[in-house]
Amino acid sequence: MMSLAVLGNGCAYVQNRANDAMDILDVGITINNKVKPDFALFLDAFALTPLGFSSVDGKILGVNNRRIGWQDHTDHSWGILLVGSEKKGSGKFNPADPHLARADQRNQTTWPRFDKGLVGLVFGKSRSPWTPFVQWDRAVHLGWVGVYLICRPVDVADFVLGWTTLDIMGDDLAGGVKQ
Repeated sequence: MMSLAVLGNGCAYVQNRANDAMDILDVGITINNKVKPDFALFLDAFALTPLGFSSVDGKILGVNNRRIGWQDHTDHSWGILLVGSEKKGSGKFNPADPHLARADQRNQTTWPRFDKGLVGLVFGKSRSPWTPFVQWDRAVHLGWVGVYLICRPVDVADFVLGWTTLDIMGDDLAGGVKQ
């Protein structure tokens, strides 16, 4: 009986390390599955300098939100350096995921819209969760095909420290929050 408990915890530990590794990068090819073309030329560093515009509704093929493969994808963002807004996500929305919603948004059922940029951080009514302030976001989509990338350096630290059982992102609970 004791060995089953240890084995069960070991499996959760390994799954949490895999989840932490998958949190580091969201990368994929966006595909518009309708006749009308979509457009995105958007970049944002640390949620403080959004620049560009994106309006994409389609699919993404890649690694995104701890899932690999085809997923529904939406990205409606705009920014002029100090001010901007974003509503984006892929796959199924999970309000318990610290990358997708704030702690006070646990009752959300759809992707929330967040104010971006330094102005949004100070004066915005819908501030981002804290995690976008430690990530880089890029999207390019012209017509029917594009590329999407989010890099989260703090999740590299979460992955490395996770091997010592430290969980700085708080996402290792019960096999990982993002399930």
